[in-house]
Amino acid sequence: MSSMSSNTPDSEDGYVDITHLIQRCVTESLSCSHPFTPLVPPCSLPVIAGSEKIINAEKDGGDTALMIQGSSPPTTSADHADDGLHNIEGDKSAPSLTPIDMREAMTALEIGDERMDCCEIPIIASEKMASSPSPSQRTIPPRIAPLHLSDGTMSPFQSSSSDMSDLKPTRPSSKDSTSSTNVPLHLQSSPCPSLLPYWETLSIVSSSSSHQILPLLLLQLTSLEAYIGTNNGGSNAAETLYCMLWCHDGVLADMRDKLSTNAQTSPLDEVTVAQWILFASSIGIVRIAEAVRWAVVNADIYEEEDFGVAMHGADDTGNDNGDNDEQSLSQLPSSLPSTMRFCPLLKRERAKGSETMSSIPTYQADEYIDEVWDTALKHLFEYASSREVTDGNEHDIIRALEIILRLQKSFYHSICKLSELNDQNVTDFTEEAKKKSRETVTLLNELNTSSATASHKLVETDGTLRSVGDERLDSLLHASFDPFVNRRLLGNAPVRKARFCNTFKVIDSLTRVVSEIEWAVCDVILEGNTLGRIMRMLENNSSRGIGGAFPTTAKPKTDDDSEAPFGNSGLAIENPVGINVLSRSLMLLNLYFDDKLLGQYDFPDMIGQHMQQLCAVPEALLQSAFPGCGHSWLVRLAKPMYDTLKALCFDQHRERTFTETFIFPAFASLQLAATGVDESFRLEHGLDSQTTASYASNYVIVQTIRLMERHIGIGIRIGLYPKWYDLSTAYWYRDFLLSALLNIRGSIEQERFERKAMELRIKLEEEEEEKKRLNAVGKKQISKKGKKKGKKKEANAETVREAAIEAAARVSAEDFEDRLEYTYLTVRRHLCRGIVRYIAALRQAGLLSEPPPSITMFTSHQTRFEKRFDSFAILPQPQPLSFEDYERGSDFSAVRREDLVQSAGDCFRSCKGVIERLLQVVVAEAVEDIDITKKRRNDDLYISVRRDEAIALTKVCVANSLFLHKLSMTPSKVNEVSLEFTAHKEYCTLNLK
Repeated sequence: MSSMSSNTPDSEDGYVDITHLIQRCVTESLSCSHPFTPLVPPCSLPVIAGSEKIINAEKDGGDTALMIQGSSPPTTSADHADDGLHNIEGDKSAPSLTPIDMREAMTALEIGDERMDCCEIPIIASEKMASSPSPSQRTIPPRIAPLHLSDGTMSPFQSSSSDMSDLKPTRPSSKDSTSSTNVPLHLQSSPCPSLLPYWETLSIVSSSSSHQILPLLLLQLTSLEAYIGTNNGGSNAAETLYCMLWCHDGVLADMRDKLSTNAQTSPLDEVTVAQWILFASSIGIVRIAEAVRWAVVNADIYEEEDFGVAMHGADDTGNDNGDNDEQSLSQLPSSLPSTMRFCPLLKRERAKGSETMSSIPTYQADEYIDEVWDTALKHLFEYASSREVTDGNEHDIIRALEIILRLQKSFYHSICKLSELNDQNVTDFTEEAKKKSRETVTLLNELNTSSATASHKLVETDGTLRSVGDERLDSLLHASFDPFVNRRLLGNAPVRKARFCNTFKVIDSLTRVVSEIEWAVCDVILEGNTLGRIMRMLENNSSRGIGGAFPTTAKPKTDDDSEAPFGNSGLAIENPVGINVLSRSLMLLNLYFDDKLLGQYDFPDMIGQHMQQLCAVPEALLQSAFPGCGHSWLVRLAKPMYDTLKALCFDQHRERTFTETFIFPAFASLQLAATGVDESFRLEHGLDSQTTASYASNYVIVQTIRLMERHIGIGIRIGLYPKWYDLSTAYWYRDFLLSALLNIRGSIEQERFERKAMELRIKLEEEEEEKKRLNAVGKKQISKKGKKKGKKKEANAETVREAAIEAAARVSAEDFEDRLEYTYLTVRRHLCRGIVRYIAALRQAGLLSEPPPSITMFTSHQTRFEKRFDSFAILPQPQPLSFEDYERGSDFSAVRREDLVQSAGDCFRSCKGVIERLLQVVVAEAVEDIDITKKRRNDDLYISVRRDEAIALTKVCVANSLFLHKLSMTPSKVNEVSLEFTAHKEYCTLNLK
């Protein structure tokens, strides 16, 4: 370090050598063992407003000194120990590392493109920096995360305040011979502003000498939404939640200690009440994030957003059993591994001696956080009752603070209840979680309409804080929130940037996240009572999670982003990317536990009931004693069927990959096993293979085709078939699968009806025989009754047969749901067939341009076809279709264009007719007293199609029919064809212009 001191210019040069500061920050940045702990105490650098330009360093003796215009620092030594500045606690035990050379630091920090340098942040532009040739390249290391409220330096606002004049900046380490005190550097903002002065001047209502707390709580909600938000997909805690410095572990523990030592009696003064509210909100946000992370990690989905939410760092090395709850912060080692561990100090045992929850550290803290929330709310109510609130704005602020604390509490408990279900409490806890979810949504809606929150626009999309027009409030927010504070964790690699939203979008996004807990998790657990219904509910939830079947038109980006629900991105939040990872994780956690489906049903028995319901499998097959048959077969089906349900809990990209990788191979093996089960069943009962259906094989094949058809539908929805020649193959293959599925289910339904009628006829005949036998035994008694009531006419064989047919035609509620699904399959087949023929007609008319040569430059259409449907090749049934099959099936060259147009139009008209029948049986929610075996309300959980989707499909049919009519009437006036998915996400319209 001697060479550095020789590089320091004289004081008259007007520059200050801060090489030691840069080297210290670089050393901390490159530290892998303790990424959050300052290796040496932060430098005492109070800031003077009005930054000066940073100039290039002079070189001397191989080291580079970075200079900032200011005054030359005096030399410090150990003799200055009594100069009035207090030492940081743990300074003596801080690890000492050899500082690295500046050239090494620059090499480590600036390898590759500047945008890959994650450990440095751009300096805020100023008027003088604007005149610099390249101001965007000015960067500084990020601030050091605080371990205490007092960590850091005073900002210009703090140092000028009369009531803070006794606060001193943190003293630098005595081991650093080049550090100094009170060096007036001209930076734009304080490197590490202390939170303690703001803590001591918090207030409920804004004043000239205090800092209002409501914007700070809204900023905490913003950080939480960035962590788990709907369209965010989840971001890591370091770049979202822990951008709020009040949420760091050491700061939370420091707040706890200060509040616990406050002996003031109730009612408390405004500052203490505000402190309690801030503490409750801060630790509440941390506890919610911890509960979310526990669910995501244990669901083990391994999606990109899961990694973001789960990425946190090394495990806490402290005591998770709550024994250190009352431990003083001064007893902690100075080398605490991280300031981000979801604050293990503030945890208590859920229940002493409880073995059930002892293995889940997340929920050992719920009693303590409840106590904190209740205490803060109590103090807030006492404060409000002790004041005569005449100002409506003050009343709205107090109400908004109450809402934020209450919604945090409800949200937290809804997650906790669903994370600790067992077969004894599954119904009660789920009902409670549903109630808490609804309560949270109600509070969020009230907060969204509150006038106290409407005027706050706190943060930009990239995390840059906005000015709120109040100097004191701006100073508080800048000291409390820093999107770059944890850059040292990220290393020199491109990172996924977190996206922050304005207040309207934050509340709207959180409302969506919480409401999903009700309909995507609670309703399935409470209402899913058969396997078929659970499948339909999960499929509907998967579609509902992406905004439904029809896309929401995005509003163009405007300068004013305050209009909900659109924000800076210009995208509508009503068109989300999928169900939030929290709800999907909670659903997956509770899909199968305690050896039961949804913790309530024996899974093999439920599969057997589904086989009987869907494929009319005789009960004798399910009770067979042959090896590999009966219950053994049902157990064999359990894992693949569970995987099909599990896949529906993923987002659609992951579902498609999971289906290709795991489910298709499993069902290929199941088909071979099902063949053996059917053969064993025939041998056991002496049945003919020509006249006896393959019951087990039919069930497995029906499930296989359903998965294949959904696989292609998801591919269309996520844009894997962008051009007409890609969509033609997808719709053609989908038409084949839907036709096969309809044929199998139709034949099964016909056989079910005939067998049911036969069984009922046999039963009625046996009853008639029994009546005849009773007539012969008790002829005298029966004859006497006959004289009184008249002689009863005996039923003949024809009457018995008609009664059996009538009884067989009766349908149950679940039969109606299956028939509704069958009708919906018919609609989709008509649409696929019509679009394929519509594309062929346009090709014949020469209106569709052939694929560009670049498409086949390195491959061929056949190879593209084979790769697109390569995952189907492993399945024995249905046999995979080849490219030659596609060419023969889509070759309409021998058909006249007029006939082809007419055929396509007939498909769309037939589809529209079927949809009209669907709309007659799927009625609006307002309709009451309906027969569920004949009609269903639109909000019914068990139906496979909703009215809004049916109307969207009608729009596709009508639009394509109109354009086909235009093509048949005036083909010469058509100049352009555009492919659009504006009406539905899976079925396109080909617009003629």
